[in-house]
Amino acid sequence: MWWNELDLLESKIQYLNKLHQSIMNKIYNKNEKIKKNIVIDETYGPVFIGIGTVISENVIIKGPVFIGENSLIGNSVLIRGNTYIGNNVRLGFSTEVKNSIIEDNVSVGPQSFVADSKIEKNTYLAAQVRTSNHRLDKKNIHVFVNGSLVDTQKQKLGCLIGKGSTLGVQVVILPGRIIAENTVIGPKVLVEKNLASGKYFLKQEIIKNI
Repeated sequence: MWWNELDLLESKIQYLNKLHQSIMNKIYNKNEKIKKNIVIDETYGPVFIGIGTVISENVIIKGPVFIGENSLIGNSVLIRGNTYIGNNVRLGFSTEVKNSIIEDNVSVGPQSFVADSKIEKNTYLAAQVRTSNHRLDKKNIHVFVNGSLVDTQKQKLGCLIGKGSTLGVQVVILPGRIIAENTVIGPKVLVEKNLASGKYFLKQEIIKNI
């Protein structure tokens, strides 16, 4: 199941960091593309930043974190524990990412929140997209898979966003939902159930697949 990949993130990041650091020193120690006033905290795990990646001002990165090559981390972004970010990723101003997998060629707009989630490659999230990651009643998150509800045994779990999808401004996704690949979701849609591949826009406050 896709959420089991999140459990393996820490060991995956540790392995990738050791693999890359056996070849070269940590890039951020000599990377001219890392701006001023950033915080890199390795108290709970290492941080690796790939060649060509730009880290803008006032960014905070708390390991373990792996960031690939030629990515852009915008001003005032917060990245924390057990996060894998691939190559050619763009994170907009004041976005927060926690315990997540963000694959190659993903763009996340300003002031978004991505937590306990997997975002597959070639996906675009506009500004202020939210991946809700816990229930208000604090019960375990269930995921609808092959016609059945599966108890993930997790009290915090975000969503899976399939490759090539596009999400508009202020889309909110409830915990444990799955958005199929190549899906387009218009602004301000609340994703309350799994969505098959298609185009979804608000019309008279009803989500319609067009």
